[in-house]
Parts: sequence; structure tokens; C-alpha cells
Amino acid sequence: MHEVPSIPLEFDAYSEPEMRQRSLTFFNMMKKRHSTRDFADQPVPLAVIRHCLETAGRAPSGANQQPWHFVVVTDPDVKHQIRLAAEEEERAFYSGGAGDEWLAALEPIGTGVSKP
Repeated sequence: MHEVPSIPLEFDAYSEPEMRQRSLTFFNMMKKRHSTRDFADQPVPLAVIRHCLETAGRAPSGANQQPWHFVVVTDPDVKHQIRLAAEEEERAFYSGGAGDEWLAALEPIGTGVSKP
């Protein structure tokens, strides 16, 4: 086995009042988060996408393998093709691919193959 260099943890210690305040600030920000089917038609700056992906890429993973892949799609035609393929998968899911237990769990929230 070979020695793998490690990066020392740069840890900032906070007082208990500051921890409470920081956790409350984070909570208040996160409680506003929810899933949506409404999207803005304005593009997201590529630098913002890059920062989000760099952040996501630092998430912990088993054996530090980071087994994920991210793709940024900017071409409208490719986006349309992806949408069509995703909608086909969703039709297959709701038309028999999902088990009865899944469909029963989704029924109260009203999700289905029909989209606005």
C-alpha cells in the first residue's frame, strides 16, 4: 500500500452563541428551499454553475472516489432531446414501471405523467 498525501483540515472553532446564530441563519435559508416545476427562462451564468459544481464535487464519498459525473447542457436542441427522453421514462414509470406501493405513495401529492 502506498502513502496518500492528505490535506490538513482548516477548522474554524466558534463560540456557542455564534454556532447557534450560524445554525439559525443556515436553517432560515434552507427552510425556504423546496422543489418546483416553475423555472425562469433567464440563463444562469456559467461561473455560477461552475461554483455549484465545484462545491458538489467536494461532497464526501466512499473511499474518496467521487463517483459522480456532471454535465452542463447549454444547447437548446440538446435540452429538448433530454426533456423528451425524460418524459418517455416518466410515462413508462407511471404506466407500469412503478409498483403499486410507489404509485400509492405518490397519489396524495398528485404527481403523475401529466405535466403543465
